[in-house]
Amino acid sequence: MGKRRQTATSRRRRATVSAPPNAARGFLSLAVGVIVLLAVAGAGWWMTRHAEQASQAPAQSAGVIGGVTGCRGIPRFATRLGYADRLGISTSERLYRGLVIFDGRVPVTADPALRDIHQEPSWDDAGTLGAFVIDRDGHIYTAAVPRTAVSDNPPGSLNVIYRIDSDTAELQPFITLPGAPAGSSDNPFGILGMTYDCDTHALYVSTVAGSTRQAEQGRIVRVDLASREVSDEVTGIDAIGLAVFQGRSEKRLYIGLARSAEVGSVALDAGGHAVGEFRIDLTLDEQVINFADPRVRRISFDQTNMTLFVVPFAFNLRAVSEQQQVTLRYGYDAERDTWVPFPEVIPASDRAKPRE
Repeated sequence: MGKRRQTATSRRRRATVSAPPNAARGFLSLAVGVIVLLAVAGAGWWMTRHAEQASQAPAQSAGVIGGVTGCRGIPRFATRLGYADRLGISTSERLYRGLVIFDGRVPVTADPALRDIHQEPSWDDAGTLGAFVIDRDGHIYTAAVPRTAVSDNPPGSLNVIYRIDSDTAELQPFITLPGAPAGSSDNPFGILGMTYDCDTHALYVSTVAGSTRQAEQGRIVRVDLASREVSDEVTGIDAIGLAVFQGRSEKRLYIGLARSAEVGSVALDAGGHAVGEFRIDLTLDEQVINFADPRVRRISFDQTNMTLFVVPFAFNLRAVSEQQQVTLRYGYDAERDTWVPFPEVIPASDRAKPRE
């Protein structure tokens, strides 16, 4: 497929977006009935005492270089259950469907009994889950992602954002993305990526619902958590990993593309809406990553660094071990407003579980 023009839209203004030229080649026929790509379906990580301290901090100050998630709070139910200073959260446990919490001080390879895994009754109501984020009040937001078949999740759930309440610990539907087609045997996926912005108390969520081999119909929406108002920010792009970073001169939403080994971005205005043109910031070196179809399933920022968690992904429901994930790191060059790769590539077998 040749390069074509797409649109990134907000409620107030419109910006142009170019889909990557190899987008169509990245979409393969989907085989339902085998194990899903676990590294995409679940993003397990933990929070420790430093996160509780961060929850007392104000939102990212305007113009301060760095990530914008420092305000995230420990869920209040975690304190009640005794996990506040040892909290681990995962949606990728092989023996559990849905979300669990556990003792984050214990290695994930340890005996499950030693990990003190806990699951509330409602945490498997949406079936198998994928990406999740925590807001400043400790509410957890997540979405359904099938692992073995579309029957892993309730009908119509693949474009529903779920929330686990910080006080009650109940998982309930929070909002359903409007106009999103239901999953099918041709494309069982809906929501794949999610990130939070402390500055505007909003989620950015990517969905690939409706995409086919011929048509890239994915979109990224912004959800204002206070009003539950949804606005399309980027349309015509299939994406997985999402994260927001405040650069030297502007804030940008970074996007790990689902059809190519690239990371792009679009500028955000003061209200958090997409403006300007979409651009490609990084193209991953497939020789370095050493497996086919590398895709960025998660993006993490601190003040000066970007970490990419990369897995093989070709829209197939197929088994991929954690060892097939690698971590790439980049440093921010504020003077040039660009990202410079670190020399090392970290295989999953040589690294600790990612911390947020």
